[in-house]
Amino acid sequence: MGSGDDVKKVMSRRDFFKGTSVALAGVAVASVLPTKSNAGDLPAAYAEPKCSGWSWEKPVKKIGKNEIVKVVDSDVVVIGAGLAGVVAALSAAEQGASVQLIEKNNSWAARGGHIAAFGSKLQKQIGVKPDYRQIIRAWVAWAQGRVDEKLLWDFAHKSGACMDWMMDICKKNGLSAALWEGYYKGPDYTEYPVTHFFHEAGANLAYVNGSTKGVGNIILLPVLEKTAKEKGVVFNYKTPAAQILREQDGRVTGVIAGKKGHYTQYNAKNGVIIATGDYASNKEMVQRYSPFSLRADAQIYFPNKCNTGDGMAMAMQIGGSMQKHEPHAAVIHLEAGAASYGFLHVNANGERFKNEDVNTQSKSCTKELQPHGIAWSIYDRDWAEQVKQQVDSNTAGGLFYGQTFQPWGQGWDIKMEKATQQVHLQQGKIVEAGSIEELARKMDVPVENLKKTIKRYNELHEMQDDPDYGKRSQLLTKINKPPYYAGKLQSTVLTMCGGLHTDSSLLVLDKDDRPIEGLYVAGSAQGDFFANDYPTICPGIGHGRCLTFGRMAGIKAAGGDVDKLIPSLKM
Repeated sequence: MGSGDDVKKVMSRRDFFKGTSVALAGVAVASVLPTKSNAGDLPAAYAEPKCSGWSWEKPVKKIGKNEIVKVVDSDVVVIGAGLAGVVAALSAAEQGASVQLIEKNNSWAARGGHIAAFGSKLQKQIGVKPDYRQIIRAWVAWAQGRVDEKLLWDFAHKSGACMDWMMDICKKNGLSAALWEGYYKGPDYTEYPVTHFFHEAGANLAYVNGSTKGVGNIILLPVLEKTAKEKGVVFNYKTPAAQILREQDGRVTGVIAGKKGHYTQYNAKNGVIIATGDYASNKEMVQRYSPFSLRADAQIYFPNKCNTGDGMAMAMQIGGSMQKHEPHAAVIHLEAGAASYGFLHVNANGERFKNEDVNTQSKSCTKELQPHGIAWSIYDRDWAEQVKQQVDSNTAGGLFYGQTFQPWGQGWDIKMEKATQQVHLQQGKIVEAGSIEELARKMDVPVENLKKTIKRYNELHEMQDDPDYGKRSQLLTKINKPPYYAGKLQSTVLTMCGGLHTDSSLLVLDKDDRPIEGLYVAGSAQGDFFANDYPTICPGIGHGRCLTFGRMAGIKAAGGDVDKLIPSLKM
C-alpha cells in the first residue's frame, strides 16, 4: 500500500506472448537435449545464466581516492531511510555503535501501514492467539518450499518482541497501535489476525487513493527518525550510495556516496546494512527477475519511483548474488482502482471469469490474464449494506473489501466507505447507471453479454449455489436494484519480493552461498523470504520483515546478541 501516481500502461498481449513464446521454445529445447553444463552435473537448462548484458553485470570502474572529498568514520553504515533502514540504524545505535545513515532522497520513505508480527503484547491484550506454527507451515506451502525456512522461523520467533519494542517507542511519542480487524475470514482462503498499524489520537482512518492522514507509516517514520537522532544516528539525505567498498580478503568496509565531484567515503568498522528497498521502479530488473509484473496497470511507491534496486546492484557488483528462486514474487494489489469486494467480476467481454471469493492479490493476477487485462466489479444500490453484513459477520474481508485501517472491534464503517465511493465516482474509477444497458455502455462492454451474465448471476443467487465457479452462497448477492455500479479493477505493483541471497545471518551471500563479511541486508532488498507469490495470509508481512530483520541486522552489525536482546516467542 502506498501513495503516488499510476505510472504504467498495460503491456500488449501480443508483446507479452511474443516474449513468452521465445522463452518457452528455449525451455523445450533444453529439456530435450542431455547437455551438461560446465558447473557440474546439472543440465544446461539449470546452469546459472551467463552475462546477458544487464547493466549490473557489466564491469564498474572503481571510484578513485582522488575523487573523494571527505572521509567519515563510523561503526555501522546503513543505506536507505525506509522502515528497515531507520529501524536498523536505531537498533545499532542503541547498542552504542556510531551510525551513519545515507539516503538518496531528501527525506525518509514511508507508505502503507500494515505491519505483521506474531505474539505482540497487543495481540495478547486482545486475546488473539492464532496457531503460529500453522501460519509458517501454510506460508512454506504457499511458497512450495522455495524459501529459507530458517528465515521464516526467525521472523515467527522474533517479530512479536520487535513490535513490542516499536510500540514502546511510539507510545512515548503519542502514537497508538491497533490490530487490523478487516482480514479475510473465508473457510478456503483465510488470513490471520497478525496485522498491526499505528495512528494518532482521533486520526481519520479513511484510505482514499493510497493516502491517509494521522495513520500508517507516514506518521511512524518521523517518530523513528527523531528517536534515532536522539541516539546519535547521523542522517545524510540527498546522498546516494555509489559503491560498496570491499577489501581483498572479502570484508566490506564502507560505502562511497554522493555525486561525482562531491563523493564522501563512509567507513564502517563493523558493517554496512543494505536497506534500499525493492526494484519495482527499475524496469530492467523487473524484466530480468519478474517479467509478468510488467503487465500491471500501475505502480505505486513513495517517494515516487525511488525503488530502483540500487543496493542490490551494488552488492552484485562486489560479488553478492540474488536469491536462487525465480521468477521473483511481487506484491500486486487492486490499489489504483476501485474496491473489488466479493461482488460479480466481469471482463472486457462482459463475462464472468472467476470465483470472486479470493484475496486482492489473486484477483489482480487473474485479471491480467483476461482480454486486455480489463475487469470490473458489479453491484447495485444495496452494496454497502451487503459488504458491512459480510465483513461484520466474519464471512469475508481482506484488502479492498474490509477497510484498510479498520481497528479491532470497531466494525466496517459504512459512512466512510460511501464517501470513498463518491470520490471514486468523481475520478471515473466507478461508473453509475440507471439500467444494465446504460452500465454496459459506460463500461464499454457488449450490452447483451453483460445482461446475460447478470441474469445468470441472479439465478445463482436464487439457487443459493454456484456450480459455475464454486462461490460460497453467503457471498452471492442479487443485482436488481438501480442505480447499478461498476468499479474498475486496477492491478498495482507495490513491491517486488525477490532480493539478495541471504540466510539467518542476514549477511549477503555470494553465488556459492558464502557470506560476505560485513555486508548485511534487511527489508525489501532481502531475498529468500518469498517465492511464487506474495503470501497474503499474513497481511503486512512485507513491512513486518522490515521491522524484524531491520532490528536484527542493526543489532548484529553493532556486535550485539540478538537472542539476548530480542526474546523469542514460545509457540
